[in-house]
Amino acid sequence: MSETFTHQIEIYTSSLLIAGAYDLPIYRRVSDAINGEQRRYIPLRAATIAPLTRAQQAQPVAHLLVDRHEALLVATLAEAAPPPDYAREEQLRGVVPLTAMFFTEAFVVRGTFHRRPNHSLIEALEWTTDDFLPLRHVQVYPLSGNATPVTRDFAALARARIVALYQTTEVNSPPAVLAEPLADAPDQS
Repeated sequence: MSETFTHQIEIYTSSLLIAGAYDLPIYRRVSDAINGEQRRYIPLRAATIAPLTRAQQAQPVAHLLVDRHEALLVATLAEAAPPPDYAREEQLRGVVPLTAMFFTEAFVVRGTFHRRPNHSLIEALEWTTDDFLPLRHVQVYPLSGNATPVTRDFAALARARIVALYQTTEVNSPPAVLAEPLADAPDQS
């Protein structure tokens, strides 16, 4: 019997919050699985779907297919444990962290990604062929409604949906300037 690796993920679109179990027949990190996905639709099991600004209205669905082209952000709630022979340390060898603010039409996302030391921010983004940029220590600030900002250890941001970005100077402190206006933002729905 083959082993299944199940990641619990959230998928944010410009108007929906979708969560569920993402099953993989071989172990891959969420960013590798989403970037390597050959199918247009991401299959989720034991899923929920809700309006982005009304997560309390989540509807349970046994099986759900999500168009990966509509995904702005894929966040990990719980990652499957890697097999004992998985070489994670080798993936981080020779890269340095860089923290940046990313603006999409629906969110401001702050996160840390890893790049080669000889690449600038723009080179790191333009030279990658991945559709989704893997980020660690992620803070997501919705731009509309009264949605609460969320923090996730890992998320993958749709690179084609980034409208603007800049590198931050501080790595560990959340952007206090953004937290205040979002709570008071008028509901645009």
